This record gives sequence, C-alpha cells and structure tokens, in this order.
Amino acid sequence: MSDKIINKRDLNRVFRRGIAMQFSWNYERMQALGYCWTILPVLKKLYKGNPDGLKKAVVRNLEFFNTHPFMAMPIMGTSLAMEEKVAEGGDIDGTSISAIKVAMMGPFAGIGDSFFWFTLFPVCAGIGVSLSKGGSVLGPLAFLVLFNIFNLGTRYFGLKYGYKFGNEFIEKISGGAMMQRLSEGTTLVGLMVLGVMTATMVTVPLDFVIGEGEQAMSLKLIFDGIMPNIVPLLLTLGVYKLIKKGMSTTAVLFSVIGIAILGAVIGLF
Repeated sequence: MSDKIINKRDLNRVFRRGIAMQFSWNYERMQALGYCWTILPVLKKLYKGNPDGLKKAVVRNLEFFNTHPFMAMPIMGTSLAMEEKVAEGGDIDGTSISAIKVAMMGPFAGIGDSFFWFTLFPVCAGIGVSLSKGGSVLGPLAFLVLFNIFNLGTRYFGLKYGYKFGNEFIEKISGGAMMQRLSEGTTLVGLMVLGVMTATMVTVPLDFVIGEGEQAMSLKLIFDGIMPNIVPLLLTLGVYKLIKKGMSTTAVLFSVIGIAILGAVIGLF
C-alpha cells in the first residue's frame, strides 16, 4: 500500500471508528450517517485541496445504506479503493461506487445474519451457559471472547482485504466498458431486490367487502385480479414520487400512518 494515498494507519482508523457505526442508525437512511462518519477522515485525505470532490464524496456516502454491521467493513474497503481511484482521476465515477455498495449490502447482510446471529451467537452462548452452570465467571467471559474474536476479526480483515482486492479488481476492469456494464448490472440487481421486497414486505390489507353472499369480494381480491400485488406496488411508487418531489421521508411516514389509521376507522382496512 506504500504507493497508495490510503495507508495502513488510515485503515486502522476506519476500523476503530466503524465499531461505533450503529450509534447513528435512523429510519430514514439507516446506517448511512454512521457509514459516512466512519470513512470521513480518509475522504478528507483523499480530496485534500479539492472541496468540490469532497462534497460529492460525502453526499454519495450519505445515500441509503444498510447491511449487517459486522459485514460493513469489506464494503467500506472496496468503496475506499474506488474513492481513491476517483480522487486520482481514474476511469471510474461516483455512480459506480454507489452501485457497488447497493449490490454488496444485500448479500452481505444475509451472510452476516445467518452466520453471526443464527450460527455463531447460539454456539458461543451455549458454551458460555455451560461454563456458567457452576457459577463460574468464565461463562460470560468465554462468550464475549469467542464471539468478539469473529466479530472484530471479520471487521478488521474484511476492511483490509476489501481494500486490497478492491484495488486489484478495479485495475482489472478499468480502462474498458466492463465498469459500465458492472454498474448497470448491479443497478439492475438492486431494482430486482427492490421489486421482490415490495411484493413480499409491503402489505395493504384492503378488507372492505363489495357485494353480498357468494358474490361478495374484498377490494384486495379485486385489485389482485387485475395484477397480483398491484396495491403495494402503487403505494411504493407513490412514496417514491413524493420523496422525489422533495417531501421528507419522515413526513411521508407519518402520512402513511395517518392514512392507515383513517382507513381502519372507516373500515377500509
């Protein structure tokens, strides 16, 4: 890394700051503020003397971000390698960095949840509980030590090798059309994930019944007969349109809550 702007000291600083990344979690952009704060010292170093470049880097790293907190470091390492190329005037642009983050955060969240919460945590807790049966203080200590070996190890080596392999990856694909194709591909994957989440996670219980007896049908069945899950789709597109027009996500959230309460009172939902 000696010929690079980012050195080992910079990565170690990102690692330490990354432990506190979740402290600023919010419902609007989730981990975005913590993500940007974690890498901000490196961004300032990369864009020293280039305030416009720094401003653009901060803005794109404040975009929506959410993944398993232990798995965020490999993504940070890769995106920092790409930021370094942008700062050096390389053949990539800021939209590619955003696209890579979007493409990586979903799969890494799944890996982190399945490994840390559903596999490692029960195993370490089981070892700790078994040691605690006799009243030994080694139980909780063993749990904390074992779990955090994997926790901190994943963060540290994920950041280190994310940056290292990110540089090698960029060198292989820069200078041609591959970066553009990769950016378009990752954007497409992100849109597909958004579509799946809309169909499976957004529900609008239109239970209001039209007709009587055997002819009675709920509004949900009527709309689903036109196109399955059309109402969640329209709701998602409506929220997107409002946000694009400048309405804050908090205002949109409370508006949806108000509509839900009103619909429940009048029997629509």
